[in-house]
Amino acid sequence: MAYGSGLMFSASLALVFWLVAGGPLQDRQAPTFRIGIDLVQVDVVVVDKDGNPVTGLKTSDFTLLDRKKPQAIATFEEIAHRRADKTAPLELPAAVKLDVSSNQTAQSDRLVVMVVDDLHIYKERTDRAKEIARKVLADLGAQSSMAVLFTSQDHSTQVTTDQSRLRAAVETLKGRQSVRRPNQAVDKQKGDRIDPEAANPLDIVSKNQETNVQQFFDNITQYKTLQDAAKMLGAGDARRKAFVLLSEGIGKDLSGLFGAMAAPGEAPTGGAEYAAGSLEALTHVAPTPYHDQGLVDMMEAMRRANIATYAIDPRGKVESKDLARECFPPRTIPDPCSNDLAEWHSDVRLAQHGLEITSSASGGFAVTNTDDFTSGIKRIVEDLDHYYLLGFYPEDPKGKGYRPLDVKVAGHPDWKLRFRHGYMPGGPPAAPKNADALVALSAGILPKTGLPLRLTAVALPGAGPATRVVLALEVSAPRLELQEADGKVRDTLKYEVLIVDERKAKVRSVSGLEGRLTLSPAGGSEPAPDMVTYQVSDAIDVAPGHYEFRVSALSAKLAKGGSVYLDVDVPDFRAAPVVIGGLSIGYAAGVRVPVAPKAGPPVLPFPPTLDRAFTAADTLRVYFEASVRSGGSRVAPIVEVVNAEGRVVRSPSPSFAAGDPVRVDASIPLAGLSSGAYVLRATVVDRDTKATREAGFIVK
Repeated sequence: MAYGSGLMFSASLALVFWLVAGGPLQDRQAPTFRIGIDLVQVDVVVVDKDGNPVTGLKTSDFTLLDRKKPQAIATFEEIAHRRADKTAPLELPAAVKLDVSSNQTAQSDRLVVMVVDDLHIYKERTDRAKEIARKVLADLGAQSSMAVLFTSQDHSTQVTTDQSRLRAAVETLKGRQSVRRPNQAVDKQKGDRIDPEAANPLDIVSKNQETNVQQFFDNITQYKTLQDAAKMLGAGDARRKAFVLLSEGIGKDLSGLFGAMAAPGEAPTGGAEYAAGSLEALTHVAPTPYHDQGLVDMMEAMRRANIATYAIDPRGKVESKDLARECFPPRTIPDPCSNDLAEWHSDVRLAQHGLEITSSASGGFAVTNTDDFTSGIKRIVEDLDHYYLLGFYPEDPKGKGYRPLDVKVAGHPDWKLRFRHGYMPGGPPAAPKNADALVALSAGILPKTGLPLRLTAVALPGAGPATRVVLALEVSAPRLELQEADGKVRDTLKYEVLIVDERKAKVRSVSGLEGRLTLSPAGGSEPAPDMVTYQVSDAIDVAPGHYEFRVSALSAKLAKGGSVYLDVDVPDFRAAPVVIGGLSIGYAAGVRVPVAPKAGPPVLPFPPTLDRAFTAADTLRVYFEASVRSGGSRVAPIVEVVNAEGRVVRSPSPSFAAGDPVRVDASIPLAGLSSGAYVLRATVVDRDTKATREAGFIVK
């Protein structure tokens, strides 16, 4: 039994059309998160003596101690993301911007923020840091929702699954430390900023003897960046979360700081010497321990949010003979930093050990004093791919202060366990409350997955300075949960669009959108689909710029909601002689998902498909519009399909209508194309000027 459908929208339009079942979701193992008000969750990585993940352990294998007292493990789950090369799914070209987003990918399970501490990366190690960052994206990006966050705050991204955007951010990386020597953690500041472009070494040495103001603020900014990111990532979210920190560290001894989780008090009330009756402590007021306080606050935020930090030091291997170079410029004569006899006191060693201590205290590890970054990144991937999810309820959840944690597996002293070594009562900060349920669905860092959604956007020239953006939202829901006694499937869908302008920090809301769904049996011998899949569309006028479109939807029948996010570049069709809008991709044989048209003439000549995986039996239809200042008298549109080697494998002759705008329509048969990833490239040439727009797709 197939299903026909009737769909009534708030504009009181109704139509009857067919229903096609949505494709299966990507195969993945999704952890089941169990969150209670007082539940403390601990992610535990177990590796053997060779560093390989230990799998197959049971609840009874673990002992979990809160303040040295064994706890009953209330929740337990083993998570294993297997990466078999032969069965790995095809991926879209990473260099091409995503034009379709989904809230049902494997990337929804894990959140990784690559924190690039460019404030503490030596400027001449920029290229090495970039290579490391590229490797992190290549190995983790396809399996995680990611963001790139710079401590300088320049070129940071929102959390996204768009590899092209993350790559673009990485390519802007520039080390901002002007000298090799790590910053010291000096709480009392004086002097001016060191000129990062200073070329005379003597000038650098001279200034370094008297300057630490800029270093102070760079250090505090690093702590605050990690602290703020942890608070945002931890709000109401139990996904596996990690920081990958690219940093050369800070020359400060962190031994014991995170075990005590309390910064030294200010003199005269908190100093140990004052408590012992020291005359010097009585007459000298020590500076406020800003660095200790900042570090403690940072670690508290990471532990509350259950975020493991994995640090990578792009400094690489530093032999004893290299210390003099890495400690330049000297601060004193002789300089203990480069003295082999006091190597443990060197700023370089303190920076390396500080990264190790910070990472270990949060449940991760550091890749330091080595040039083998590839193996280090591989170990990070394995940690995030294989872990155990343990949860317990503390006896006194309302208490305050740091509480040490310990996890053990008996009988295997050679195994290494990684976990956060303490927690703060109260758990992570709660997600911001919002009276509007639709807005609340789009208020988080990651989209909500309760209702499966996909989203695409096509930019077209508008009537005025604004650009018209056509949004197509695809909704999927279980048929049996919507089906009523008469055999019909009914639901009411409410949805809302938030247009987030990151640069201007503004959010525009398009609300009041509603759809009423009625699907009727259409007869025939085909079995009814398990999933009801349909598409709604709206056209919105938007000023040119870069936006994140957040669309949320609520199913009244299912009492479930979801949201989906998509980065959209809205072009200015008046900014250049030739500008191309978005590419609308569909099936030449007709739509495969029911679509509800809007009143009036259609904005696009055909409803776009949100599929980006096709078969060689499919023929695609591509449409786009372009603005050409000359009027299009000599315009030449080109449509090409390019394979992974950069070779053009299809180049159909498109039809087009000159004018303002130029409208281009083309059919692309995929017959004969081998399985793999491809780039659809559209180009418009007008005399000596051209513009190009690309989209990625897969042939299965």
